[in-house]
Amino acid sequence: MKESERVAFNDLVKKVQQHEDTITQLVKIVAATNRRITDIVDGSHSSEQVLHK
Repeated sequence: MKESERVAFNDLVKKVQQHEDTITQLVKIVAATNRRITDIVDGSHSSEQVLHK
């Protein structure tokens, strides 16, 4: 492998790692958002049940 190919390969590896890190962060954000939505929906359902009693 030529030096320029090795440098290009290492750059690609670095970019892929950065993309993986970004994807991981986004998945964590989506999971946290889903938990909040679930909490809000569950909370509103329990409030509705109290009102209907």
